[in-house]
Amino acid sequence: MAPPQMVLSDLRDAWSSALAGRLLGLYLHGSLVAGDFATARSDLDLLAVLDDDPDENLLDLLAGLHADLDRRHPQWAGRIEVEYVSLAAVRQAANGGTGRDRVIARVSPGELLHLLPATTHRVVTWSAVRDHGRSLLGPQADALLPAVDPELVRSALLDHVRDWPTWVTDMTNPGAQSYAVLTLCRAFQRLQYGRQLSKRQAADETVTAHPQWAHLIIWARDWWYDGGRDTDHGNADDVRAFVNELSVGILASERATRATTAR
Repeated sequence: MAPPQMVLSDLRDAWSSALAGRLLGLYLHGSLVAGDFATARSDLDLLAVLDDDPDENLLDLLAGLHADLDRRHPQWAGRIEVEYVSLAAVRQAANGGTGRDRVIARVSPGELLHLLPATTHRVVTWSAVRDHGRSLLGPQADALLPAVDPELVRSALLDHVRDWPTWVTDMTNPGAQSYAVLTLCRAFQRLQYGRQLSKRQAADETVTAHPQWAHLIIWARDWWYDGGRDTDHGNADDVRAFVNELSVGILASERATRATTAR
């Protein structure tokens, strides 16, 4: 398997040529930056900042670029996650705009390249890239991307937490289930303690906070990082119960904190 640095180098060279004049910055984020990258499991997470919103014509070009990258690095096919967003859309969201009049393009594991609204849900990722992203092309992330009000980021993350009990009902394989558990652990750590942790770190910390779910969190962590297979037996009922309980707890804590602050 080609090392991730080789894949990123190929991607950077191809994108800088094909998107010349349109690409303002290309940023790596996620586990490879956080130092918690598992070669056999982790995805490569990137944010491409454009001079204008993507459209169907650009989507055709990007689809060809991704297909070519998959041919050159077949073992990484389906493990490269890229979000394409205009700088104007990020600025609009950072200023509190809904972004529904703008679109982004996105490709991720299990999700084909497509267009979707640039809603404020995305500021969780954009703010994380600004704070922690590594530049592959263009200026440093904090020099290009606007700062986002922490309360706006918190509100967007809470929206994610509200949606997880619905999302998890469709997660039937152990990969999706472990992802749900680990992602809720990360949200819990960030909202409760202000810590931006990797999946592994968040799992380990949440075991202490929720020992009643230790067996499930450890299962999710070990499946994710120790080469679990999608043919393995999942834990659908426990995962749904965990997601519901943690989501309810996070939202109740948030309401209590706001009520106390308002007094």
